[in-house]
Amino acid sequence: MDQNNNSQNNLNMLPESNYLVTQAISTSTLPDIKVNSDLAQLEKAERKINYKANIAKGSKSPQVYVAMTALRLANPFKGY
Repeated sequence: MDQNNNSQNNLNMLPESNYLVTQAISTSTLPDIKVNSDLAQLEKAERKINYKANIAKGSKSPQVYVAMTALRLANPFKGY
């Protein structure tokens, strides 16, 4: 019976290295440099979200420029 239980336990044990596993940490133990670096990266990403490329750049005709600018679509799920 013990041998049967051991084999069942071995089958139920999954190696963590095969999966993305996160561990809980205390945020107070993180160094200030790391926190400020992460904050700067998040702020930079937020600035990039609001940037819209000008697809009409380099158009000679004002009518073409207006038409191409009108085609610049905004993602309705981003909230702007």
